Order: sequence, then C-alpha cells, then structure tokens
Amino acid sequence: MDAGRLKMMGRGINLVGLVSPRAAGRLAFSMFARTRNPEPQTDKERALFAESAPRMAEARRETVEVAGRPVAVHVFPPVGPGNGRRVMFTHGWGSRIALTQGLVTGLREAGFAVYAVDLPGHGSSPGTSLHAGIAIATLASVWHRCGAFDAMIGHSFGGFMTVLAAHGALDGKPLSPPRIVLIAAPADVRRVLRYFSRGLGLHDRVATALTAELERATGRPAEASFAPGYLAASGVPTLVLHAQEDKEVGADAARAYAEAGPNVTLTWLDGLGHRRIVNSPEAIEAITKFLG
Repeated sequence: MDAGRLKMMGRGINLVGLVSPRAAGRLAFSMFARTRNPEPQTDKERALFAESAPRMAEARRETVEVAGRPVAVHVFPPVGPGNGRRVMFTHGWGSRIALTQGLVTGLREAGFAVYAVDLPGHGSSPGTSLHAGIAIATLASVWHRCGAFDAMIGHSFGGFMTVLAAHGALDGKPLSPPRIVLIAAPADVRRVLRYFSRGLGLHDRVATALTAELERATGRPAEASFAPGYLAASGVPTLVLHAQEDKEVGADAARAYAEAGPNVTLTWLDGLGHRRIVNSPEAIEAITKFLG
C-alpha cells in the first residue's frame, strides 16, 4: 500500500479517535494485523515462486491447527546424506516458504531436515490476520507436534517470533532450542508499533490505544516482547545476521541482540538488504557453519 493511501486511512482513524480512542485503536490494530494476499505480487516474486515449484514438490506437508485454522508445515528431507538433525524455519511478514527455497535448499544440502512453516495468512496457510499471539502459538504447536528441534531459524518477523516462542514469552512455556538463528529480525514490538503509527500519521492517543489492543490480544504488556532480554536471560547460543543498510528492519535491532551477551554472535552481511539476505550464499554459509 502506497504512503499516500496509508496517510489517508490514518486520517480516518484519527477522526474516529476524536470520539473513541479505543475504537480507533481497534481499527488501527486490524490494519496492523492484516495479512496481504498470499499469492506472489510482483514479477520477481512470481518468477521465484515458479522456480521453487519443483523443490516445494519434494516436501511432505503436515498440518497443525492453531486458533481453529490449519497451518501448513512443509517437511523437506536432506539432499544427499543426512546429518540426523532437524531445524524449524519461519519466514517473514508477507513472504512464504516458496520464496525462501535458496536457504531451505542450502540447509538440506548441508544434511539438515527442514520443517518450514507457512504462518497463518501466508503461503499455504489460510487466514487474513496475524499477530504475535497467533504466531507464537503456531511455532509452539509445530514444536510439540513434530518434536524438539536442534535449532530454530527465522527471517524478519519470523525471527522475532522465534525468539519469543523459544523462550515462552507469552505463555511461560519455553521451547528451549539448543541454538537460534535470526536473519534481519526486529527486536522490540514497541519500535515496530511506533514505525507503523508514524506511517499512518496516528495521533499519540490513538497510537497508545493501538498498543493497548495488541496487549489485549497477546495478554502481555508490550515490554514483554523485547526479544534481546530473553536471549540475555537464557544464554542460548544465537547467530544474528543483518545488513547495516536494511531499510525495513534497522540495524539497531541487530545491535540490541548483540548486546544481550556473549552467547550472541552478530555477523554483518552488508549489501544484501532485508529480503535478498535470506537466500544469499553468505547467509547459508554462516548458518551452516554456526549449526555445524
């Protein structure tokens, strides 16, 4: 959605906020949680989707149910000799597993079985909305349905949710993976909400009401979603990959993760932006080395 249309919608929400800030917060939250059309949107995405079809066909699909909706888990076997280890991978907002086959295939060629999750409202998983509570419940359901994993890997929103799910941020039930890999991942939902509110031009009281709606949906205060705090407390070995020029998730997020403690290794992959990084040979090499 272009910036002009976003601003226009934000003005409408602000008008509602003059009468009822809570109603305006609900409207803003519905926009915040709305997922886009799951079909590829650009020529580049369509080409990548078509190119990935043969590799997607190599996966076995399993289904878990979350909040009454089916969620697709694509189970990819190793390519060649396996190493006996399994990883869970979660894509970013607006993406799908079919668009991340560079990384998935790289992991498979390194001997890993990859359990790749299409989040609700993305790829093969139906739905029109998604927020942290649903995403975390999804990853926990996959973990408990498919068994413990040797590592959890996530890109962008999927990386953020990976940390929160791994440490039981909302339900107090940590999954405790032995290792975590974060690729271009946000670190603090409060920063994400501020960015979203600025994009719509929301008044302060409407932005506050938006935060309150998220807290009602997840059952936890917004500060409970500061992901680096969980890494600091747990000491789980974690690899963070980020490009300093990333325009979608600023490099400050990577620095916040790195400051969590010596268990976190930050590797800059500059020049790869926010999306190209996930399928890049540089990311695949760094991840397989970290896991190997």
